[in-house]
Amino acid sequence: MQLNRKYNPCRAADNGDEAMNTVIYHSSRELPLRGTPDVLVAGGGPAGIAAACCAARRGKKVLLIEREYTLGGTATGGLVGPFMTSSDPEGTEQLIRGFFRELVDRLIAAGGALEPMNLENCDAHSSWHQFGHRNLTPFNPETLKFVAEQMCLESGVELLYGVQAIDVIRTSDKRRIDTVILAVKEGLIALRPRMVIDCTGDGDIAAFAGCPMCKGDDATGEMQAGGLFFSLDGIDESILQERCRRQGWESMRFEKEIAEAVANGDYPVPRRRLGLYKADDNTWRANITRIPDVDGTRSDDLTRIAIEGRRQITAILKFLRKYVKGCENVRLMASAALPGVRETRRIKGDFMLREQSLIDGEIFPDAILTLSNSRDTHAGLVGKYIPSTKSYTLPYRLLLPSGMDNLLAAGRNVSCDRAVLAAIRVMPPCFGMGEAAGNAAVLALETNCSCAEINVGELQKRLREEGVVLR
Repeated sequence: MQLNRKYNPCRAADNGDEAMNTVIYHSSRELPLRGTPDVLVAGGGPAGIAAACCAARRGKKVLLIEREYTLGGTATGGLVGPFMTSSDPEGTEQLIRGFFRELVDRLIAAGGALEPMNLENCDAHSSWHQFGHRNLTPFNPETLKFVAEQMCLESGVELLYGVQAIDVIRTSDKRRIDTVILAVKEGLIALRPRMVIDCTGDGDIAAFAGCPMCKGDDATGEMQAGGLFFSLDGIDESILQERCRRQGWESMRFEKEIAEAVANGDYPVPRRRLGLYKADDNTWRANITRIPDVDGTRSDDLTRIAIEGRRQITAILKFLRKYVKGCENVRLMASAALPGVRETRRIKGDFMLREQSLIDGEIFPDAILTLSNSRDTHAGLVGKYIPSTKSYTLPYRLLLPSGMDNLLAAGRNVSCDRAVLAAIRVMPPCFGMGEAAGNAAVLALETNCSCAEINVGELQKRLREEGVVLR
């Protein structure tokens, strides 16, 4: 097999060089065939972990590829935490169960997480939010690395790290992915999977396959701001808790102190509220930085998130020590290794989930997941947060790229509008979508049909067997 690839135009350094705006051709070569897995899962974040484990447990040969050298994605390399809510709005029932519940139980047993159903709104673990932050799951990212990897290996998943998918070759009728091209340490290699699950977050596989895609706001191109999480210690929780008791939960965004610092030239961060979350080990995760106008599918912008994120962290540390009582002795423990990206491409399926379905609490006949996550849009100085008052479901159809028979998507690259994405991009729903995708891929292989043609009732039966809550 040959890959004769014409690379996109590349700009040389802006120095008058005649090489500017030229096209670079890469010589044809025979690519070694790395394997022919039943199911290829691209991306080892929450959706990919669940998809791979659930497909392998059904007896299929599964290969999970990941560009980093650990599983977890933003949960580990991105230091994003805690897992957001997995319960109904009242906190009476855990809705997102199945594989996610199994993972949480394993983390708790390893001493690396807290029980989500024991945690209320408006305490340190929820960053003192009154609404939408009940039943979070604080977890240790190092423990998650080990537990997720062990669960994959126990399930029979083959792992391949340090891998980036760079292209696909479709069959002659354009309806199936025949070959996936990967860049690895040795060079370029090829895979010929029977089924592919795109858990890249950015919809890389679907985009390479030419599937219809959305990116951010279709009219303006705007996407949610990027950021860089970091972890802290040295915070006096008792002082912050007393502040909440005396001044109310709204004061825990520290907008008054930020306004003072901005007036003094001490706060160059384009986000005007704090998010400090107490972790499982009494350290803290900080969701404070904001880098707007970035496109997470571009290397230049990902680089800018990393550099600007670290610059903002330096300023935030100085601000906390100077302006926030209880944070005078705060100390940086770690900054995220991965840029935080909230929104890029989404598949444009024949069906697109709309915000009104979440507002109405719609129960779909092809439901694969029940949840109640709130809509959280990071844009502007303070963003927009709309707590959910109802539970709702996600339908199987949002996992289906248009026109492809052996491709599924799971995670934040599924077929939905931006308002829905603002709710379901967080990690517990991504685990749930991955679980459904892994089972659906197996079912399509078992019945020799396309992903769109599977028996959804049988899929739902299998999900219930795994502990998934469906209405």
